[in-house]
Amino acid sequence: MDLSWLQVCAEGQTEGCIPTIQLVYLAALVVGVVLLAVIAVRSRDLSTATLALMPVAIAINIAVGAIAVALRLPIYLDSIGTVLVGAVAGPWAGALTGLLANLIWAILPVPGGAGPTIAFFAPVAAVIGLMAGFWAGRGAFRLRADDERVGGFLALAAGVAAAAVAMLVIQQTVGLSFDWEDPDSQMRFVLLGLLIVAVGVVVAWASGRTVFRLGAGDARISRYLSIATAASAVVIVFAVLRLLFAPEGYFSTIDGVLDDGTPDDFLGGANLTALAIPDPAGLVGIAVVALVVGLLVWRWVSQGERARLFPVWVGGLTTGIVAAAISAPIAAGVFGGVTGSGTDALVALFRTLGLNVFQSTFAQGLTSDPLDKTISYTIVFVILAALPLTVRTMFSRGEATIAD
Repeated sequence: MDLSWLQVCAEGQTEGCIPTIQLVYLAALVVGVVLLAVIAVRSRDLSTATLALMPVAIAINIAVGAIAVALRLPIYLDSIGTVLVGAVAGPWAGALTGLLANLIWAILPVPGGAGPTIAFFAPVAAVIGLMAGFWAGRGAFRLRADDERVGGFLALAAGVAAAAVAMLVIQQTVGLSFDWEDPDSQMRFVLLGLLIVAVGVVVAWASGRTVFRLGAGDARISRYLSIATAASAVVIVFAVLRLLFAPEGYFSTIDGVLDDGTPDDFLGGANLTALAIPDPAGLVGIAVVALVVGLLVWRWVSQGERARLFPVWVGGLTTGIVAAAISAPIAAGVFGGVTGSGTDALVALFRTLGLNVFQSTFAQGLTSDPLDKTISYTIVFVILAALPLTVRTMFSRGEATIAD
């Protein structure tokens, strides 16, 4: 355990210490742990079973997250345990798990730990736990292919897609800039952001009242759900493969040389840049693979109750978007966009495209977080499916993960 970084910086000192404002922030997080614990106790989420699960979940977060950091992956995978606790024990227990996991990780001598970086993102981890509990309570982990609540998830997905299109249109036309020192730029960014959200809300509301207004047992539910699951699989596979094999993707950064020209001992100094496939061949090839996978998924989910992953993915997607919106200001304002994880490569890429620090960090968050949380929710769904019903019902909200 290394606590040397908790030394308060003296006047003019910038290394081997922590600024006073950051120390105050960390102290506030400790207070947040106490408040969340009190709320969780009052909500009766902290049962004996939950208290036994939380250390395991924290260990999962730290172990898998540390592996992701050590491998310099462009995603985090450090919220699997948080989502699991949120799903079976409720939002407050999930939030407390996320907050504790980040604070404990910060003092451990493992990748991503032994320093304040991961601790500063503890509020993000808490929100992830809250949202996992929220989505579990709405049936994200239990919906069957004939449940009328599927229409709400389809409408929400349509709203997210519409908001994404609106953001791309605004970025390509008037621009979506943000300057820490320009109040006008900040106000413009907020107003455009609200406009993008409004577009998503309107489309979600309208589609939920029309095409996705489905009644219990409606024959369209299964068909819509199968199509949505297959389409989502195409997007997920395409995003994962592009993150790995794109010309500026993960493998393009593994060249055996550090930025200063010295040899890099990562993976034994391996040079994996040959795996970065140039466009347009790479783009077309990945698109074809994603479409083939989507077709196979559609054929598979069209039978029985196999399309139940779509609500899980919607929960992960929206959780990732919220996480990106919260983490981007922290990463940009406190760390200048450089946090020491594999996502720094994405930030650097967006910087080369002419975006400023905040824009690059926000773009990286919108690239990594939704995909990361979607994968995490999927892993939790698989874990829950493998657990006996008697084990799940030991927890205060375990019934929310059992299909009717």
